[in-house]
Amino acid sequence: MNLGINVRIGIWVDDLRLGVRGGLKHAEALACEAVGIDAFTKDLNPQTLSQTGRRELAHKCRAAGVTLAALRADVGGRRLAEAQSVDVALGRLRASFDLARDLGAARVVVPLGFVPPAADKGRERATLTEAAKVLAQWGSQTGVRPALLGGAEPPDDLAQFLDGIDSAGFLELDLNPGGYLMRGVQPLDALNRLSKRVALASSSDAYRGGGEAAFSHGDVPWGEVLVGLSALARNEPLAMLCGCTRECDRVQALGAAVAGLKKRRLNPLAR
Repeated sequence: MNLGINVRIGIWVDDLRLGVRGGLKHAEALACEAVGIDAFTKDLNPQTLSQTGRRELAHKCRAAGVTLAALRADVGGRRLAEAQSVDVALGRLRASFDLARDLGAARVVVPLGFVPPAADKGRERATLTEAAKVLAQWGSQTGVRPALLGGAEPPDDLAQFLDGIDSAGFLELDLNPGGYLMRGVQPLDALNRLSKRVALASSSDAYRGGGEAAFSHGDVPWGEVLVGLSALARNEPLAMLCGCTRECDRVQALGAAVAGLKKRRLNPLAR
């Protein structure tokens, strides 16, 4: 069976713990079609990386035969909901958008943390709203789209939050099916509710209501997720990037995830 599923499969390079250079070489060995790279590591700092360094990194990605789908820019802590630190966080994030533009990466993944429901009149939601507006503005200015990583809140809450800020669609989403499943939300339900904004997917398998699992040992219906992602109205193939945060042999784990997703892309019913 081949449904012509149009999804690029790859990895988050830094999850290998091999450094950027070693990670890209391994991505090439795995025949990855796309990669994501962390913007803030000991190997990479968008605030200090020279233009020569940027050209060399872009060349390394091309030499590995992969599309650099996204940079991942996690500012940590309360992220963009903490009024006392949001300006510093946004300053770091702006540097990552400029780096993504220079490298030819279409998106910057920005973990949001928890999005409070609309009924919550606290300061956190107001701070997060203003920060998200800034991200949408940068998406318009730089041509690099913010791909927000949500999932700690119900899909309805996230959709309403984004629709109230950004009607033009500059704020996109990085869907994490396993993250939703761990919080009791079926991945396809989340995809259907958020479909107009999903532009990227991060994949790590998970147990229903539990934690991260080895690929194919969890409860995420990857074949169905791939079919759903392929059906999205996108001008280019969507990238699904395998990640891993478990204490394990990361090289083996991510290799198994890439191979498993490629198998399911050809046959969504495969086990």
